[in-house]
Amino acid sequence: MTPCTAGDRPERTDWGALALAWAVYFGFGVVSVSLAALITPVREDLALSYAQVGVVLGAWQLAYIVVSYPAGLFVDRVGSRRALTLGALLVAGSALGRALATEFWTLSAAVALFGCGGPIVSIGLPKVVASRFTGRARAVAAGIYTTGSSTGNVAALALTNSLVLPLTGSWRATCVVYAMLVGAIALAWWLLVRDERADSERSAETASAAFGDTWRRVLGARAVWLVVIVGFAGFMLGHGFRNWLPQILESKGLSPRDAGYLAALPGIAGIFGSVLIARLAARVGRKWVVAGMLVVIAATLATVPSAVGPALALVLCIQGFCAGAILPLLLSMLMDLREVGASAMGAAAGIYFAVGEIGGFAGPAVMGLLKDLTGSFTVGLLVLAAVTTLMLIPTALLREPARG
Repeated sequence: MTPCTAGDRPERTDWGALALAWAVYFGFGVVSVSLAALITPVREDLALSYAQVGVVLGAWQLAYIVVSYPAGLFVDRVGSRRALTLGALLVAGSALGRALATEFWTLSAAVALFGCGGPIVSIGLPKVVASRFTGRARAVAAGIYTTGSSTGNVAALALTNSLVLPLTGSWRATCVVYAMLVGAIALAWWLLVRDERADSERSAETASAAFGDTWRRVLGARAVWLVVIVGFAGFMLGHGFRNWLPQILESKGLSPRDAGYLAALPGIAGIFGSVLIARLAARVGRKWVVAGMLVVIAATLATVPSAVGPALALVLCIQGFCAGAILPLLLSMLMDLREVGASAMGAAAGIYFAVGEIGGFAGPAVMGLLKDLTGSFTVGLLVLAAVTTLMLIPTALLREPARG
């Protein structure tokens, strides 16, 4: 417990739980993009078209759309310890199922299973932050935990083709290794973390309300929907760009190994962006920082098709630095809204991720379809840039909530 500088109220923190929550999100991040790093051998082995690969990459986002809101209610009901353990085990099961896939449909089903466990993880982690942190520490914690997914993305993209695949000898064995990694993290979370007493009491007290007054309050809040709409674009560009980036780079003449290294740059930059930009936002206002990030992201996406060499690396770093800040900024705004707070964060995050993953599914699918139709990724990147630019409209309408 540390004293709050504004007033005499103590700031509540739990850094040990945050460290393990970060590990859970790391495993989530590894599995979420590991297939993107393995597209070349998977596509050849299973004889998939680019359009089919786009559908496969978006299969878990499609499941996310259906599962997210019930997952939010589930997290509010059972608490973070049990919820995150189940979510991580389902993520591990998705990685294992990919290793057993024999064609398009079985691979799609295995990837879709990630969309059943992923929402529990994505929603449970903001619940951990909202219930275990208060004051300025809450925004810092939100920025820190989101780096877990980014770090997992970086590790999968940079190490899959350069280290893990050569060691295992096949893409299927690589998926098994990732399944074992996430399973071990789930076990550590279950054994080492306990639900806070206040969190458990709040979960029991608000479980029935989550199905009644809570969801009506959250669904009827204009401020919540503005955050959700901007989040939609963030998921669309994030999944659409990140999942296809190794292939985009290979289409520029890079080897799979070099493409993996370069594709990791946005994730590395995003780790710094998610923490450093949160500090800037505390001074100038989160909504205006989000607007600035959207402008820069749109410009970099439009530049990727023509950029080469060091210029390409710089563009990817700038894009990742800004994109990495969007999620923690939006989530911190969401949990600080008076209509949400800690008690309704599961329900609010459920809505956020359900709508966001519509964009998460559309991004990879549209990119793959446009690649088949046009023969290049340029049109798809310009579409993502245009959608990002349109999000300046709802961003301007956002209100700056008081910090929790």
